[in-house]
Amino acid sequence: MTLNWDERPTELVRFSIGDTEFALWADHVSREHPILLPALGVAITCGDDDRDYAAIAADVGARSGLSALQRIDDADEHSYAAAASRGRRLHSPTWLGLSRDMRLFALGFNGIGSGNASERIWDWIAPQWHGEAMALAESDEMPVRYLSMMGRGLGPHDSTTRRLRGGCLPILDVTRHDGGVRYDLTAFVAPERTPLDGMASLGTPFLLADGHSAGHMFTDAQQAEFDRLTTDYAPAEESVLFVRMRATNVTAVPRYAFMKAPEPHRAGADTPIDKPLDGGLNPLVGALVFSSGRVAYTATLDDRPLHTEEVASLLQPGSSTTLDIRLPHRPISLARASALRDREYDGVLADVEAFWTSKLAAAATIEVPEPRITEMVAAGLLHLDLVTYGEDPGHTLAPTIGIYAPIGSESAPIIQYFDSAGRPDLAERSLRYFLDKQHDDGFMQNFGGYMLETEATLWSLGEHFRYTRDVAWAATVLPQIDRAVGYILRNRERSRQTGVPYGLLVGKTSDPEDPFASFMLNGYAVLGLSRAAEIADAVDADRAGRWRAASEELRADVRAAFADAVAHSPVVPLGDGTWVRTAPPWHGDGGPLALRRDASKWYTHGTFFARDSLNGPLWLVLQEVLDPSEQLTAELLAYAAEILHEDNTALSQPYYSPHPLIHLRRGEVNAFLRSYYTTFATLADPETYSFWEHYFHASPHKTHEEAWFLMQTRWMLYLEDGDRLRLLPGAPRAWLAPGQRIRLKGVRSYFGPLDATIQVHSGGGFLDISVHLDPRRAPREVQVRIPHHSGRRARSVSSGRYDAAAEILTLEPDAGGDVRARVHF
Repeated sequence: MTLNWDERPTELVRFSIGDTEFALWADHVSREHPILLPALGVAITCGDDDRDYAAIAADVGARSGLSALQRIDDADEHSYAAAASRGRRLHSPTWLGLSRDMRLFALGFNGIGSGNASERIWDWIAPQWHGEAMALAESDEMPVRYLSMMGRGLGPHDSTTRRLRGGCLPILDVTRHDGGVRYDLTAFVAPERTPLDGMASLGTPFLLADGHSAGHMFTDAQQAEFDRLTTDYAPAEESVLFVRMRATNVTAVPRYAFMKAPEPHRAGADTPIDKPLDGGLNPLVGALVFSSGRVAYTATLDDRPLHTEEVASLLQPGSSTTLDIRLPHRPISLARASALRDREYDGVLADVEAFWTSKLAAAATIEVPEPRITEMVAAGLLHLDLVTYGEDPGHTLAPTIGIYAPIGSESAPIIQYFDSAGRPDLAERSLRYFLDKQHDDGFMQNFGGYMLETEATLWSLGEHFRYTRDVAWAATVLPQIDRAVGYILRNRERSRQTGVPYGLLVGKTSDPEDPFASFMLNGYAVLGLSRAAEIADAVDADRAGRWRAASEELRADVRAAFADAVAHSPVVPLGDGTWVRTAPPWHGDGGPLALRRDASKWYTHGTFFARDSLNGPLWLVLQEVLDPSEQLTAELLAYAAEILHEDNTALSQPYYSPHPLIHLRRGEVNAFLRSYYTTFATLADPETYSFWEHYFHASPHKTHEEAWFLMQTRWMLYLEDGDRLRLLPGAPRAWLAPGQRIRLKGVRSYFGPLDATIQVHSGGGFLDISVHLDPRRAPREVQVRIPHHSGRRARSVSSGRYDAAAEILTLEPDAGGDVRARVHF
């Protein structure tokens, strides 16, 4: 091809080659860097260039480097250490509480997570109603924070380390070394009086917790119910934060230890609320009593009532002093405080440990040779459980996401991980939230004006049915699914009547006010209708057929609209000198928004690419509109890695991009691992494993992000592929080093319960594979990827078919659902 313009125009120029259309900025064409599109067999250069396609391709290949994905594929497999050494390190506050109960405490050390300069010099405690800062009458209805300190204060060195008890329980252990003294702090939440094993029920009514979540949306009836619940809310006992600070002299000479009991402040204020702790003035010795007569907390020093907020104790070598704080979520009466002060600490701690440990015992076990990930998986389940609110046993749950109310899209990975982790009860109760709050017309909307919740919830309902195959449940929820499908199809008809191209649905999909025909929204509708049809297959074949037809019709229209959008989108260059096609996040715009040549402004949420990447067209692959193996999918992945991503990780809110799963489905392990490790190593607190939403310390304890990490971990260990189960599709080679073991116990897949163990012999010469499946639901075959740590291929296998090039052993379950094999290297 040649361009014969005297002056190359700056507008977008479209090309049509057979059935394929694409576009380019004409002024991007140059002889030095021609536009080479290998996928289409096309090269575009200047009119004075006499090279043919083969010559251009050879010249480009000779002088160019590698694309972003090629560099990743050529490199060693990524690891946490490599990602952490070069990435951001975000520390976050720790949330402590009791499962189901919206009364939480946030704790920060050295000012971590505090946005106010006056608070950054303290350790601090903030009672919260879920993500909402709690106000007191004593603080003039302003949010309250309790400021404390252990050690001499902030200096040139920070030796503070934090860790969850056992690496995963919501019990915080903190250590700080200062001036020859080691300070150890333990914090956890327990009921005011009753042992957890003696409580008949736990939790907060889900709608009450929902109303204290940021961005929540209520109908008039829901608002009225929330108001009633708020008026009636009077729990029999408070949740209490137990804090024990112990200072130990670790030198051979006497040393002073310094500790400060919490001082209540209005958030952001320099001066304390009310009067200080003073044993000579307070009516209850060893308590901070507000002038209202209510007790903020009790304090003892070495089991004696504390008289002053600030403590300076001379410690002999090896000796210790202990400060105990019991801080109710809301101030309590003198009589209750006196009883609280006298509770035996060790017994309460043991009760809380047993409570959280029992939750892990009730769920699946995932163990991998990387202890950090094993701990993060266990901690993640408990983090999700902590902020999934409702009344136990059996009532509806609100699967909140950090400080925010549940969202059909962002709560999806939370619900689906509950199913994966062997807790279908929590998944079903969480799905009930969206059904209980469904509008009469079938619409589901719970957060910030988002318009994709109905569609995404149908997806999660369908996933739950795939895990459980619970026909009785399907029949129960079918009427509400019918209303949701009806709502989607009426919207579709409205779009047709108002002239929206291809009859696409219109509406915002995330925070930016983008009321357009986004591919993410329409892809969710395709997926939601498809899953609705799967559920209906079990109970109503007629509905199933109609809904499946509607899904396929919309899928065809979305594909046509997407092809039209690609035809109007400019090609972009990669690092290897080739170019690839692109697409916008919605139909009707000329290519990626951040590359537009007009006065539009797209920078939001910390990146120019919030729409192009986080809400971009790659969602169509997860939503089963595009196939992972399609050529255009490969081009979109390459474009994203080159321009939208760093280390194959999206900017700002990286877990909003679905590309890691696409890489897994395509067998691109290095690309998956680069994103997997980079994302959690840079977005999660490296000590307590709590995730942020964004890289700019926005929205702590974001369980939407944590749930996607958990789902990615689940997929890298086991992934469904039609009637095939793939084991270890994304496992690192280091996990199969000599003596290592990978164990899955009680996890769930589309094929039912799954137990699997891959054990490498201590000498590394062979490994054993043992898998047990439900024989009634077992897949046709099990593919086990076996990535030897040194790259070697197997010499022999005891059973099955081994593909040396792919490092995959294919096995068929026996009549009992068992799969066993030994692989020799």
